[in-house]
Amino acid sequence: MAISELSLEREDRDGVQIVHVRGPLDSLSHDQFKEYMDELAGQPHPNIVLDCEHLSYINSRGITLLARYQRALSSSLAFFGIAALNARLMKSIELLGMAKILRLYPTLDDAMKAATALASGA
Repeated sequence: MAISELSLEREDRDGVQIVHVRGPLDSLSHDQFKEYMDELAGQPHPNIVLDCEHLSYINSRGITLLARYQRALSSSLAFFGIAALNARLMKSIELLGMAKILRLYPTLDDAMKAATALASGA
């Protein structure tokens, strides 16, 4: 059985850094994801949207890491949104009570509208 690897691809669109996430965010990929996101989150006033349409799995460490970025970026008036989680992952996040903390959007377009509205001061 092949082990799935995490793939992260960044796209800059209208001043928003979109990170396309593919594969699992688990114990094996946690450090890779953290290193990648720390660099992005460390930029001045970053606006970041995670496109999770192809995120296949996330464990509790990964969810905790998302919450950490949410808190840190929200407190610095930056934007951090999570888009297009599949129903199974959304249910896990809801069961852990993290849906109240994380900015979750059903589609990438919805997250982009929110991010660009914040960036433009609307």
